Amino acid sequence: MSKRLPSLTALRTFEAAARHLSFAKAATELFVTPAAVGYQIKQLEDELGTTLFRRKHRAVELTERGQILLRDLSPAFRSIHTAWNAAHVPLQETKLRVSGPARAVHNWLLPATQAAASQMPGLHLAWDLSKQLRDVAHGEVDLAVRWAREPEGNLHWEPLLRTWFTPILRPDVARYVQRPKELEKQGLIDVDFVLDPEQVQSNWATWHAVQGLPQPERFEITCADTASAVETALATGHVALAGSFLASGLLTIGTLVAPFETAIAPFSRFWLVCRKDYVGTDAYGWFLSAVRASAKGLSAAQFGKRALHPDGTEAAT
Repeated sequence: MSKRLPSLTALRTFEAAARHLSFAKAATELFVTPAAVGYQIKQLEDELGTTLFRRKHRAVELTERGQILLRDLSPAFRSIHTAWNAAHVPLQETKLRVSGPARAVHNWLLPATQAAASQMPGLHLAWDLSKQLRDVAHGEVDLAVRWAREPEGNLHWEPLLRTWFTPILRPDVARYVQRPKELEKQGLIDVDFVLDPEQVQSNWATWHAVQGLPQPERFEITCADTASAVETALATGHVALAGSFLASGLLTIGTLVAPFETAIAPFSRFWLVCRKDYVGTDAYGWFLSAVRASAKGLSAAQFGKRALHPDGTEAAT
């Protein structure tokens, strides 16, 4: 039958005293008094029912039982010291180079990966937010988040997020809008960015088309991108066409509202792109899991909208 183990403090005290063959030196190492060392040793000897040291004038010697105990304890404490020291050594940092559109990184990818950072210690994300299309095939970056309709080239493409766009405006303005055709009276905000690369008409014309309305006759303001359009809608009271990660937060807290049930979901979507031999790595699996979990939340934040493709067909997520 196994015996109940004594306190770890007592065993550690014995090991130090036996290694030095001195209660005083053990006390110095352990930052206690020699009397405290003697007390811990006496506790062990009482539990064993035998002596571990022969006390001599100004010296101690190990008994046979003491030698046996030291023989097996010393490697154990060396292992404990090794494990403790290893835990203090900084983990070797692995760099994951990721390129993506700045707004997608700021509003979606960065928060998603920061929330999951504890699951991948030692991984450092190096973001590339330039508008240049980085060469994934030749290792210029490890991963790229790209906006495209279909996969291209000899790379691995993983679908991440299909965005959605719907008219958004301030609540104080929305009370004057009852029907889609009344939006134009509040002033529409156009953008230079089109939802799909081959699209020939404006984003607003696409939304009007699925509503059975003619193209808008005028725009009050034209912005460079959707993010600027959202900011302009807040500042001016005009109407932007936006959604997903660029407007979900503002819609959730009610700073902006989306009064109509129809949203446009372009054929294009965000993809995660990498070399095919990179798919099996831990870094890839972690990144994909983190951003997909966030993407599901963004898709769920569609606020009950009916998402249609530009041709009027139902959009799958």
